[in-house]
Amino acid sequence: MKLFSFPLIVLAFFCSGVAAQESEPIMKGSGAYSMPQSAIDAELGGTVLVAVRIDSTGKVAEAKIAAGPMWPCGATPTKAFDDLSSTLEEAFKKIEFTPAMDHGKPVEKTIGLRLDLKNPKLVSPVEIDPATGKRLPKVISAGIMNGKARSLAKPEYPAEARANRESGAVEVQVLVDEAGKVIRAGALNGGPHLQLPAREAACSSDFAPTRLSGNPVKVSGILTYNFVP
Repeated sequence: MKLFSFPLIVLAFFCSGVAAQESEPIMKGSGAYSMPQSAIDAELGGTVLVAVRIDSTGKVAEAKIAAGPMWPCGATPTKAFDDLSSTLEEAFKKIEFTPAMDHGKPVEKTIGLRLDLKNPKLVSPVEIDPATGKRLPKVISAGIMNGKARSLAKPEYPAEARANRESGAVEVQVLVDEAGKVIRAGALNGGPHLQLPAREAACSSDFAPTRLSGNPVKVSGILTYNFVP
């Protein structure tokens, strides 16, 4: 099974109950992970946000997927998701950090780390325009796509989310095919009970087909949903 390096980016610190005057944990060396075959077959990929709890000695006590990845609309890859979550936690637990410091004392802290999953099944072959010899892009990036939707589905506000007072914005990364249909989606952030409804709404949205130099292309972008109590 192919190994991939960890291109980690510290995005933000989750609330962990420690004082504001503190230093951030710093990763020692680098890490690597291997995509489980079930995750490859289920076409999991894209950006994942991982909540990593680092104890006062710099060891990873827990690592859980907090948002993402993308997967095909209409699918429910529960086993693949569980296998990926376990694989990432095992990989993170092999990494050591310098601990967070609070007034000169090492403390436990939970941080958010983002990485891009490399699924070999999702790598598209390069196409060449026979007339010009130039590469033809298979996917173009469109940024925020809410205003470009032909039909933008509205997500349900789950009762459990209301009970827990979960609200705010959820960003969903989407892939739209050549016909304008959303074929893959995954939440980038947001409350745990809001992510799936936002993703389901994204999968039910519709766009006009996009062409580049007369050729139909896929489009990647972000749909943002705001949940207001």
